Amino acid sequence: MSGGRNSENPSVFLSYAAQDATEARRLEQELALTGIDVWSDRKLKAGDQWTQVITEALESAEVILVLISPSSLASEWVTREWQVALMRSKRVIPVLVNGATFADLPPALAEIQAVDLNFDTPAAVSQLATDIERWSGSAEPLPAQELNVQEIIEDTLSRTLERLGFDTRRPPLATKMEGNYVFVVISFDPAMEPTFSAIESAARRVGMTAERVKDLKRDFRVTETILEKIESARLVVADLTLERPNVYFELGYARGKGKTVVTLIKEGSKAHVDVRGWNYLEYIDSRPLEEDLVERFKVELQQE
Repeated sequence: MSGGRNSENPSVFLSYAAQDATEARRLEQELALTGIDVWSDRKLKAGDQWTQVITEALESAEVILVLISPSSLASEWVTREWQVALMRSKRVIPVLVNGATFADLPPALAEIQAVDLNFDTPAAVSQLATDIERWSGSAEPLPAQELNVQEIIEDTLSRTLERLGFDTRRPPLATKMEGNYVFVVISFDPAMEPTFSAIESAARRVGMTAERVKDLKRDFRVTETILEKIESARLVVADLTLERPNVYFELGYARGKGKTVVTLIKEGSKAHVDVRGWNYLEYIDSRPLEEDLVERFKVELQQE
């Protein structure tokens, strides 16, 4: 599915929290009057695999509108959408609604000129439409700070920890490291199952246990548990294939905690600019990957 583009209109994706649906619908209607077709989750159809369809729409869009409000600032899903947009060098335009101010913008968005629609002025919408048309198809490069993946990771991590009740002004309590535990950060896409099987088998061959958060059988709070598992792991394996935002988030957290990380990427996949300087293992398929990982795990275990 496309991101709402036809032969004459720019491709525009609207990201918003469910609590801001009224404001999102109003903005869609007002932009439609200027001839701009906006894609939002309202265009999902019965039977759509909504994660896949939303991802495709986001990928195809040239301009990403992000409604900034108290609700969206607390939304992990909205945060991930604008993270992905910045990582893809998309033109992101923050739109302030429901009392949000310029001071509320996360650092990664604060350097981008936002549009204030708190007062719903026709002039502001008209100017926004003009800017959307101007940025559509523009070859003008984005400012470097909009592509700073590490800044995005740090900002998202800080706000996530605060929502979980952690005091980010103090260092977290130490988590006991498990000497034979490997935590695997990887997309849950079925296509990645052979890769995880190779990681799991390689770990087992050197006397370790590899696990993803989806393999846990108990009831738990997902984000909090992921952070705990990363901290307790002897090794963290992160696969960048499929470019999932949560993988970059968890990879950034692991590196920030000083963990030993084995970074993987499948041949032909794209590594974002901020991680190209890291040493990562490129693989073609899961069979040779297992052998390479056995050797890598042995080397890392000898570093104690």
